[in-house]
Amino acid sequence: MILILSNEYDTSTTLVIDWLNAKNKKWIRVNGNELVKVSFIGDDINFVLETEEFKLSELTGYWYRRGSLNISCDGLNVNDAFAGFRRVEISKILEFIHFSLNKLKSINGIENSDLNKLIVTDIARQLKILTPLDFIYSSKKELEKKLNSNLKYISKSISGDSMFELNNYILFNYSSIVDLKLINSDFFFPSLIQNYIEKKFELRVFYFKMKFYSMAIFSQKDNMTNVDFRNYNKENPNRCVPYKLPLKVEKKIIKLMNVLNLDCGSIDLILTPKNEYVFLEVNPIGQFGMVSYPCNYNLEKLIADYYD
Repeated sequence: MILILSNEYDTSTTLVIDWLNAKNKKWIRVNGNELVKVSFIGDDINFVLETEEFKLSELTGYWYRRGSLNISCDGLNVNDAFAGFRRVEISKILEFIHFSLNKLKSINGIENSDLNKLIVTDIARQLKILTPLDFIYSSKKELEKKLNSNLKYISKSISGDSMFELNNYILFNYSSIVDLKLINSDFFFPSLIQNYIEKKFELRVFYFKMKFYSMAIFSQKDNMTNVDFRNYNKENPNRCVPYKLPLKVEKKIIKLMNVLNLDCGSIDLILTPKNEYVFLEVNPIGQFGMVSYPCNYNLEKLIADYYD
């Protein structure tokens, strides 16, 4: 049986499950909002959900898609004098559960699901992979000193989060061109500034077990998407086509993914007018349907086939 840890809104998980059903593979999906009661039987662990129950020993495969296990167990009373101690114990139990799951035939793990973009780009540079230059500023005066008036710069979130909820509204956080005239305070929240990379086109790459499934996105021809393709033009979508990365670029990215201990993830690159490949980021839990369908890669079946 294959354990899939995800969240209830992830469509890609549902589509992979459709393929598992077609292949008569047993699976169980645990969403992060579900409470999972655990009990221990010597060298085995019993998991009880609202409608299902299974043991660790019954599992043959594991896919960490996203989210986390929300576990509870008997004897955990948050109001007693030992609540703090017991919470620490639970955290160690959870750590061991994930360790045990990763020993199965697995895809990714929770321990490397939330990468630090600044650290990743630093590692990429050490591996001789081209990246934008990163600067973090919180002072308009210091920023003015740094910026070259003949060049363009962009600002983007450090965390990589593209959307969040505020007062029942969903706000989208896109990369944008830095305009000093729009900064109306001397000091501001620490912001990531990068040199703007001119592009021939963008690349979204799905990486899976040392293989690449790449898509070219012709976002530079649209004013809505030329800085950030996530600012989708739904009336006139970007042209997206399958693409093959050069072998030397693939080899460098494989080295990077090995250092990050990732066997699956969505990678963003830019191909410049000088035919240079610039690495932007990797997201272990990024959406891959946007690559699967336009390019006919059928990535959902690819993941299901892994558990044969």
